[in-house]
Amino acid sequence: MRTYTFIVNPIAGKGRGRKLLQTLDRTIRKHFPEPEILITQDRLHALELAKDRKNQQDRIVVAVGGDGTVNEVSNGLIGGNAMMSVIPIGSGNDFVKMFNIPTDIEKAIDKIKNGTVRNSDAGSIQIGSYDGSNLKRYFINGIGIGFDAAVAHQTTKFKHLRGISLYAFSVAVILFKYKTPNLLLSMNGSSMNGQHFLIAIGNGKCAGGGFYLTPEAKIDDGLLDVCYIDNVTVPQVVKIFPSVMKGKHKKHNKVHFERTDALSVVAQKEIMVHADGEVLATKARTIDIQVTPNALQVIA
Repeated sequence: MRTYTFIVNPIAGKGRGRKLLQTLDRTIRKHFPEPEILITQDRLHALELAKDRKNQQDRIVVAVGGDGTVNEVSNGLIGGNAMMSVIPIGSGNDFVKMFNIPTDIEKAIDKIKNGTVRNSDAGSIQIGSYDGSNLKRYFINGIGIGFDAAVAHQTTKFKHLRGISLYAFSVAVILFKYKTPNLLLSMNGSSMNGQHFLIAIGNGKCAGGGFYLTPEAKIDDGLLDVCYIDNVTVPQVVKIFPSVMKGKHKKHNKVHFERTDALSVVAQKEIMVHADGEVLATKARTIDIQVTPNALQVIA
């Protein structure tokens, strides 16, 4: 018999989670007998709560939050027996687009109760920074190196915006002060050394609440999709930008796509990196990424 744990992030969606606590509690208890409802207290708390339950057979651990919450819960569960599902209440809600999980709470709960079990790949990322620190984490949706990581960092400074408007405003702010870094990108037996505006690695199709940087990515194909963009001017970015929202940017000659199971990046100067919308490093030097096939079971 399945048992259910709901890990609720009250600061998800710029505090939307806190406003919905009573509604979530009432709605969850209406549908599930004796659910375990846990409220996170700080960063990485969701990871620890999920990790404590990862080896419980027939346990469904539900991430109630945004992509950052999903990232933490998946990091806690990978390698165990428990399954994951999501009630998306965040700003971007990109991972759930791969599983057609609705943002309506009742409809998302219906998916948890009546959905099927699907396998999901994950990726692992290891970062060595210029300050001497090292970090290793899993990601479930995508990695951003360079411009989109700087944008992800900027989104934390807007307190009253959510969704695509949050990311669009952040793009506008960062665009005019961003300096394209020199990066050595290696994958599939080849290396590209030069200025790369951004490198996006997608297990999922969408990032930033509606930017389809890796529009052909599949969550369960054992590969990661890579989009990298050469050095571009502001007018060129403005030209490319609308097509990214439709996943049609392949037509631009500054945009390149690859598919791989592993890649590495070396930065000549410190660079930002995000995983699933959460900034992991601001002074990254070396970045090593590889796919972990069938890392997680998702109810959707």
